[in-house]
Amino acid sequence: MTCDVRSTLFFLFVLIRICLAQNFEVPEPKIEILKPKGFKVTLKDDGYSFFGFRGNINEEFHEVNEGQMKADIVSKQGGYWVYKNRSKKLEVGDTIFYWIYVIKGGKGSMSPFLEYTVSASENEIGVGSPSVNSYTDPNQTTTTPESPLSKRFGKLCEVSKTVVQGENSVCEGSLIFNEDFDTTGLRSLSKWNAEIMFPTEPDFPFNAYIPDNTVSFEDGSLVIKPVLTETQYGEDFLYNTVNLGVRCTGKIDRSECRHEASGANVFPPVLTAKISTRHHFNFKFGRIEVRAKLPAGSWLVPEINLEPSDHTYGQDHYESGFMRVAFARGNPSLAKKLYGGPVLSDTEPFRSALLKEKISIENWNKDFHNYTLVWRPDGIDLMVDGEQYGTVSPELGFFEDARKHGVTHSSHWVTGTIMAPLDKMFHVTLGLRVGGINDFADDVTDKPWANRASKARLNFWRQKDSWYPSWYNSDLHVDYVRVYAL
Repeated sequence: MTCDVRSTLFFLFVLIRICLAQNFEVPEPKIEILKPKGFKVTLKDDGYSFFGFRGNINEEFHEVNEGQMKADIVSKQGGYWVYKNRSKKLEVGDTIFYWIYVIKGGKGSMSPFLEYTVSASENEIGVGSPSVNSYTDPNQTTTTPESPLSKRFGKLCEVSKTVVQGENSVCEGSLIFNEDFDTTGLRSLSKWNAEIMFPTEPDFPFNAYIPDNTVSFEDGSLVIKPVLTETQYGEDFLYNTVNLGVRCTGKIDRSECRHEASGANVFPPVLTAKISTRHHFNFKFGRIEVRAKLPAGSWLVPEINLEPSDHTYGQDHYESGFMRVAFARGNPSLAKKLYGGPVLSDTEPFRSALLKEKISIENWNKDFHNYTLVWRPDGIDLMVDGEQYGTVSPELGFFEDARKHGVTHSSHWVTGTIMAPLDKMFHVTLGLRVGGINDFADDVTDKPWANRASKARLNFWRQKDSWYPSWYNSDLHVDYVRVYAL
């Protein structure tokens, strides 16, 4: 069977409904209205291996179809199957019409058509009731699937080109990773680890990754905040020698774990945070969607990236590459330009050669946006709020273009595919960093340091009064991260 990613599971549901019979009763989920907008659907696990949601706002279902909203979820969260939608602004009297589908023990069942009406309090949590137009086909059934994939997704599953570490294979279009940040503390995030280190080469940013007081959770979003080191430890701390010891997540034998202050080499003047799925979720090829509000403030840089898990092609100079899902500098004069795509070198012009640009009338950090990167075996697509703004093609291989730009480490890539070095396992990282020697050209207005100056970090700190007043909305907010198979 041949079908595009978006319609695979839709046809699965429709054909199962027409051809097969109901196996077990599907319980009604709980509906929660979220602030400032959106809603959450929660179904207690009962041995399910799959949860599918289809919904409409103020439009009834009269037959089985995909509706305005759709999600296919293959992993539960703490004993519950959860679908969260933060894009829909609901008013009192609005009705969510929906149906759900679950697979249990290799057999699937669909709920009747259900509905939930928003009451006077948007804080209300309730359980949807079946619509008077509820419909269940008495002829619906499933049979025991024949293959390992069918046991999870049904007979019509098409094997995806996406590879997930620890999985034999996955279905086209399936949700392979989902994080909604519905938590109150960093320790309860089961799919992430916080970095604790001094980031160094090749960009040498002016911050340290320390999660203490730089990470919080508000209204179902991850919040990463830049904090001046002097406000947390005192200004004298900038001239101390610090060893992060066993807490360090960097290389113990490198300066990632120990900072020795001497002369202009002061302790990083800003503390931020970075979290990673490296120890929990790694994949090759897929579609990542991140709904985020980028940080505003001079010399701030969001990190919403895919980074190499094993550095197969080398660890220095971005030899193994990384991919920017969303990148917009926080300076008011720069914040209207969004970039996404791969970075395969630490030096210009090839460092930025493959990035795609989208210019907005408003600053990108003014509001939440949905940033999407589609990573395929033959290229990369970039989208924002559903609109595609760029495609990156390796053509005969990234090696060819890199060699023309004098990138010597590109010779390592000839052992891989045309996508090398972007043909290995990668993981998701979310963070915030400050300054550094590569992300801001020396001709940017009012820049307080020169990239190649030996006192770059110290000069940045000495000009605090020129940039710190702009940090009034400097937090990175991430509402959710979702990764789908191709």
